[in-house]
Amino acid sequence: MKDRYLLRFRKPYSYFGQELNSIHRSHKGKIKIAFVYPDLYEIGMCSLGFKILYHLMNDIPDVVAERVFAPLPDLEAYLREKNIPLFTLESHTPVKDFDIVMISIQTSLDYTNILNILDLSHIKIHKKDRDHPIVLAGGTSMYNPAPISPFIDFFSIGEGEYQIPKIIKTFREWDRKNKNDFLNAVSHINGIYVPSIHNENHKIVKDIVPDLNSSYVPLKPIVPFGKVVMDKANIEVFRGCTRGCRFCQAGIVYRPVREKSIERIKYEAEEILKNTGYEELTFLSLSSSDYSHLDELIDLSKELIKKYHISVSVPSLRIDKFPVSLGKMIVSERVHSITFAIEAATERLRNVINKTINEEDIFNTVKTVASLGFHTIKFYFIIGLPTETDQDILAIPTLVRRIYSFAKKYKTAKRPISIHLSINPFMPQPNTVFQWEKFDSLDNLQRKLDMIKNGLKGKQFKINFTNFEMNYIETILGRGDESLSKVIETAWRNGAKMDGWQESFDFSVWNNAFKVCGIDPKPYVSSIPLDKALPWDHISSGVSKDFLKREYAKAMRGETTEDCRNGKCKGCGITDYFVCPALQKH
Repeated sequence: MKDRYLLRFRKPYSYFGQELNSIHRSHKGKIKIAFVYPDLYEIGMCSLGFKILYHLMNDIPDVVAERVFAPLPDLEAYLREKNIPLFTLESHTPVKDFDIVMISIQTSLDYTNILNILDLSHIKIHKKDRDHPIVLAGGTSMYNPAPISPFIDFFSIGEGEYQIPKIIKTFREWDRKNKNDFLNAVSHINGIYVPSIHNENHKIVKDIVPDLNSSYVPLKPIVPFGKVVMDKANIEVFRGCTRGCRFCQAGIVYRPVREKSIERIKYEAEEILKNTGYEELTFLSLSSSDYSHLDELIDLSKELIKKYHISVSVPSLRIDKFPVSLGKMIVSERVHSITFAIEAATERLRNVINKTINEEDIFNTVKTVASLGFHTIKFYFIIGLPTETDQDILAIPTLVRRIYSFAKKYKTAKRPISIHLSINPFMPQPNTVFQWEKFDSLDNLQRKLDMIKNGLKGKQFKINFTNFEMNYIETILGRGDESLSKVIETAWRNGAKMDGWQESFDFSVWNNAFKVCGIDPKPYVSSIPLDKALPWDHISSGVSKDFLKREYAKAMRGETTEDCRNGKCKGCGITDYFVCPALQKH
């Protein structure tokens, strides 16, 4: 094996590229695409979107797409010492030898990884210095591409399944002489943003897949070598959400809701299970309980469990819409923990964020899960929310203690009831109702976390929380303008990379980068006037800014907005660009 030297490094399976269902094609006469996920193999290989686009591109006859992930530190050090450029998994060809480098970005904390991967590949990081290869980026973080626009030739906004074949067609027709000619041509594709051509007066509206039943799904997805974070078969049940939680970016940028039929879900599930050998299957969506055919999905799950001897999970469950039949199915799989997102402990604050659940919903579901045999109940809470007071924080341990006492009355599990909390800070994000709000100070977040901890003593309570400093930097980069590119580059040159991993994140490097660049980070985490121009105003999810402002005003008044899937359009603006299946049913 010519690459036997890789065996000396940690997790060598991350670099072999010979997994079941991986695709190996000759490069001769092909458009060569290096498909980059700027994190470790064990993270990137859990991404359903990454797998979809990888197989989609390799289904185009004159294209070869190969994967690239961030290497672990030991391999990176070796590559730099030996001056070996980073390579793709499938053929171990240097990334720099590909025609297009396509990067899937899910978090702004990966920005330094992107620069590191380009540099490790011997590719110039600034687009102005680079004629080859063409570098494009897509993913949910690209609803504000400004901070990394000096490094990326163009951006894909929205869902890539329809855009990528058009990009490839444009590349195929290009004479390979002048990069600007290609960028000009690709700038006419819907959902494509080219910073060197489009200015702030040119609105870029995302592209979407209108019908999931006819959308591309790989029926022979790659089965990773070694251990990855979520190693199981994944089936998308529906895309989008209309619940309207005001802090949630996914609920805005993935509109409108598009569902798959039960028949299509069954077909995909059976084919993927046959072609991978997975023993676990997960049905994915932003709010699984809202699937229109949930009862049929539960019946299908039972059928698949019996036929293929697998386990099935249905995550993203709402506490106000939890059917007993689903709980029974989960428990029957010997799974005795379940997770719900409550977000806020007071009804007042839940109204502000449009989390339309009440205490009756909470306690009815707690009674159900305890009586079914669940012994671990997990809850998500957010701290630092707009209009939040100390009373809202103190209400968290009060509510949790009440839930614990209530659950004990109905428990049937042999093990004692335990309550696990996940505490996350509110992060204002582009294209959301709360995009104008502030990120709470680090000291105040820690003070609030201490209040919760002090109110929940005992081994029956477990509290997990994120690194608030990482959340702080992520918010800054997510809401930043182009001037932050200097900070990103400076931080990277001073050692920042793998910032999404707590053990690698170094807050002092970022603080120093802001000082060196003479940029104050505070404006990026402060409240923004509603009438101020935003760096992402020209990047549209299809939901209008006027709607976001109306929702913001309602939030400040403590008013909720009903789910539009109940039949009445709320005027979010999405119908100006796309058909809304939720409204067609009424």
